[in-house]
Amino acid sequence: MEPIYLKDVIRWSKGIIEGKYRDDFLIKGISIDSRRIKPKELFIALKGEKFDGHDFVKKSFEKDACGAIVRKNFILPDLNNKFIIKVEDTLNTLGDIARNYRKMFKIKVIGITGSDGKTTTKEIIKKILSSKYYVIGTEGNLNNEIGLPLTLLNINKKHNICVCEMGMNKKGEIEYLSKILSPSIGIITNIGYAHIGFFKNLKEIAESKSELLKNLTGEKLAILNYDSPFFLFLKKYALSKVITFGLKNGADFQGVIEEIENDKFSFSIKGIKEKFYMNFWNPSWFYSGVIGIILGKKFGISLKETKNILESFKPLKGRGKVYKFKDIEIIDETYNSNPFSLKNSLYYFSQKNAKRKIAIIGDMAELGKYCFYYHFKIGKFLNDIPIDIILTFGEKSKSISYGMKDKKRIKNFFEISQLHKFLKKNLQKGDLILIKGSRIMGMERIIDLIKET
Repeated sequence: MEPIYLKDVIRWSKGIIEGKYRDDFLIKGISIDSRRIKPKELFIALKGEKFDGHDFVKKSFEKDACGAIVRKNFILPDLNNKFIIKVEDTLNTLGDIARNYRKMFKIKVIGITGSDGKTTTKEIIKKILSSKYYVIGTEGNLNNEIGLPLTLLNINKKHNICVCEMGMNKKGEIEYLSKILSPSIGIITNIGYAHIGFFKNLKEIAESKSELLKNLTGEKLAILNYDSPFFLFLKKYALSKVITFGLKNGADFQGVIEEIENDKFSFSIKGIKEKFYMNFWNPSWFYSGVIGIILGKKFGISLKETKNILESFKPLKGRGKVYKFKDIEIIDETYNSNPFSLKNSLYYFSQKNAKRKIAIIGDMAELGKYCFYYHFKIGKFLNDIPIDIILTFGEKSKSISYGMKDKKRIKNFFEISQLHKFLKKNLQKGDLILIKGSRIMGMERIIDLIKET
């Protein structure tokens, strides 16, 4: 972060300051973690489900924070030569400060949202553009109303490009984040059933994702999935130029999947001579790859360089990484799951070559009233694809078995110890295992248990 004047923070936050201060004091950084705060940094006290930052204001002062932003009714008897800025809502103030700080820089900003693939797409774009530019972006999945502002507050004068993903689980969240980010390029990977429990239907999810397009600034370039049933719906919200990607005829960047192996695939793009390779077991990751190609081309990265980067890029933990233990292969899809991504993964998993294919499926979260329906539909889908053994883990995923005709193929587990016991007894050399479930299920534990088997 570049130093900012205290007077600017007061103006951006619309707060009331108390204590000892100078308007021309330079703040060296902003933090929400009292354990990691550094001298001359400003502490923002956020209230979460399990903690309240106001309980740690004094501790931040002890670590030499210059001051703190707090709620209006907060009282600290002894400011000890520090200052506090009182505001209506500290979380909104974090966003306001980040929004104004971002405007201090002439930097190209790219915003990414979608139901699936946001994080991998963001990391691929960052990797490609970093070959020529100084790039900053959200780390991991810090894509919410806390993570995104903190990312922007790390911008400095060296940065040319900022790449941020935006997540949501309610209407208006993408609009809020977009107004903080002010991107000139907006990417929507797809529209799917993630978080459907918080919305009436898929159209409402699409409407919420379109908030990114409505808030583009500057160039206002929209990059959209031509294969999506909601492509035309989203396109009408584009404010300027649209670039499309997909596998269907008509996409500006139309891909053709060529060779598919157990842990990699290749594809080409019509009109481009190069053949591209990705180290992903599921060819659906083509969409992340082609978005990277589009951004690389736009920012002057050679196709040869982009091709090399895609070929060297490794799947992120929990998002398609393949492990090999002795004579068993495990596909790690433990980070998240929703009806679309699960169905897609099961389909491509069923096409793999292996002695036996075992799918371990955890509960899909945030489906609300649709929970039974979508788990049941997965069971119906499994009737028609060749997977040898299906193991479910969790109360909700048991509904998958109700949709399956061949009950001998499926077993339900509610305790991880019982699942481990079954695996220990039944795993064989040559098995290929897919593990997929929502984050809340902690499915990565199963990988660790198989390592011990």
